[in-house]
Amino acid sequence: MIELRQLRTLLAIEDFKSFSQAAASMNTVQSNVSAHLARLEEAVSAVLVDRRTGALTQEGAAVAIRARRLLSELEAIDSDISALKNDVRGRVRVGMIGTVARWFVPVLLEELGVRHPNLDLEIAEGTTSALEARVHSNAFEFAIMTRPTNTDELIFRAIFEESLVLITTKDHHLANRESITLVDLDSEPILLPPRGTQFRDQVELIAAQAGIVLTPKAEIDGIRLLASMAFDGFAPTIAPSSAIPEFLIDRFGVVKIEGLPPRRVGVARRKKMQHSAAAKAVLALVDDFFSASNPQMKQRYPAGIRPLLP
Repeated sequence: MIELRQLRTLLAIEDFKSFSQAAASMNTVQSNVSAHLARLEEAVSAVLVDRRTGALTQEGAAVAIRARRLLSELEAIDSDISALKNDVRGRVRVGMIGTVARWFVPVLLEELGVRHPNLDLEIAEGTTSALEARVHSNAFEFAIMTRPTNTDELIFRAIFEESLVLITTKDHHLANRESITLVDLDSEPILLPPRGTQFRDQVELIAAQAGIVLTPKAEIDGIRLLASMAFDGFAPTIAPSSAIPEFLIDRFGVVKIEGLPPRRVGVARRKKMQHSAAAKAVLALVDDFFSASNPQMKQRYPAGIRPLLP
């Protein structure tokens, strides 16, 4: 007989990669974690965790995916019943890329506090590749990110686009230009995401069409980290306009890049996902915020953001 606490134990081990940290997150002791895991392994007749590394085995990963879905459905029952009483409550787990989370999370929490004060929102920041994996494993109800690579398992719906700019220090020779093209970056050492990421592939494709080769001074996975290193003067970088907090814009060189299509950001979720009433409420608020027909919300967009929802 599989017990819910055994499944929660497995998920805690997956999240923290440590028996001791899993125990701390569950307000229990490590011996209980080991005991719950052992009983679960006995129930499914398989080793679920590699004791040397703390990582889940192939069998453990398969069980974890089902466990997250099961626990999510159990939480959704309470949320759906409460919603029928006009009281949306429950916990919603959302992933979000860092450049969006920086400015959108405060707005989201403020609006939820007004509309659904009994709803709990859990937000995790990450790169698109990391968020995609966690949406697929049922760790999140949905994620706000750029287009995922695995569209066979996930549904993606664009909600806004934002312009791409060059970020550099004020003393850089391109900093005072009103706009540039990728040709101006030929042989210019810049910070770029790793090859294979959607952002890097798109930029390099357009550069190749212009007959130039971009020169990476470093390859870094994470737009916020790229922007931070550009702020520190390590090298210029290409980033979405929202990567720069408004109070810092005057301190750095921010230059438009002509001919570079905007970055599209949207909501990614699993196919055939039956969301709880709480998750539907959060999704409805996201849609409302990025609706082109909502002029009140437009005033809260950072520079360079254009909503795509009707």
